[in-house]
Amino acid sequence: MNRTARPRPISRRKRVLAWIGASAALLLLAGIAVGGVLLWRASDLLVKPVDTQPLGTSIVEATADTVTLPAEAAATSPGVFGLDWECGDDICHGLVGEILELSDEQVTRVLDASSVPPVGAKAKVSVTVYDEDPKAALNLDFEEVHYSSECGPMPAWFVPSTGSVWVIQVHGLGAGRAAGLRSMPALTGAGHPVLDITYRNDPGAPGDENGGRQLGVAEWRDLEAAVQYALDNGASGVVLFGFSMGGAVVEQYLNRAEDTTAVRGVILDSPALDFDAALDHVVAGLGLPGWIAPIERAIVESRSGVAFADADSLAQNLANGGPRQPVLIFHGTRDSIIPLASSEEFAQAWPEEVELVVVDDAIHTGAWNTDRDRYETHMLTFLARL
Repeated sequence: MNRTARPRPISRRKRVLAWIGASAALLLLAGIAVGGVLLWRASDLLVKPVDTQPLGTSIVEATADTVTLPAEAAATSPGVFGLDWECGDDICHGLVGEILELSDEQVTRVLDASSVPPVGAKAKVSVTVYDEDPKAALNLDFEEVHYSSECGPMPAWFVPSTGSVWVIQVHGLGAGRAAGLRSMPALTGAGHPVLDITYRNDPGAPGDENGGRQLGVAEWRDLEAAVQYALDNGASGVVLFGFSMGGAVVEQYLNRAEDTTAVRGVILDSPALDFDAALDHVVAGLGLPGWIAPIERAIVESRSGVAFADADSLAQNLANGGPRQPVLIFHGTRDSIIPLASSEEFAQAWPEEVELVVVDDAIHTGAWNTDRDRYETHMLTFLARL
């Protein structure tokens, strides 16, 4: 007679091991979920169209003419920088200058502001020294103009001068037109009218179906339209001046447009020439494992609709035989966003066409802030040769 075998009772040890295994799996899934959210939020920095960076530090102490901040990269970089802080429901702005005291924990700098920042207020130190329009910030007469792009009329500041070779300034990620104010006095003083542009999906500018940043692969067509606007309004030629991702926009235009003969020269400040190298640089700088970079790249590519390979200006220049116009590059040794090595590679590949000015202690797009005299001397000497 066959009897049905009774299942053996699960031992307490096995039940504990099963519980541990299930808990570990849940923790792993939770960790993956949290990590995915963090990586998604990090990708916002490359794809979300904003014209300012968040307030990522805070006021430790302040007086009428000094401010003390945590000793973070921008706060400890020598030179002149903008300082924004919360004041009620608004954002106040001032300038920070000479470093008075510096320790591992905090830095005290000279402050030039109309009010005293409150202790504990959220704040940021920015390379964008001036935060108004050219007239309010620098007493430079200007016009608010619009140039026609395929997305619609794009706002731009036009600052007139005596010459006919216009400088077209192209801002980067997390920076609006105000980023270009620093160089305007020197440019217009040398006779160059300045067109400081916006491009698709900028706050206050027309957008496209993508709605976000596309690493220069789409934005270059707006720059092409700005060049045409300059030529239609009296320019005999143009100099393109790109900051960070604005440098990528400039290079994408130069490598993709059918006709770039109007371009007399190119100035690039901390240019994003290789987004793969930039992402690796950021990940390494944060002390994160290298395997995070390809995951983050996949997220950015998915959200932007652009493959990093299609935005690789170094590879495009190699394929196209190199730059056809003289190029001046500024890059700082403390750039934690775009590796100096990318600019060095560009300059070494075409030493006759590309001049690289390396500024010690300068952070990302902070070469002017750290050494204004050297920056403007090289810039004006370069322009005088065109």
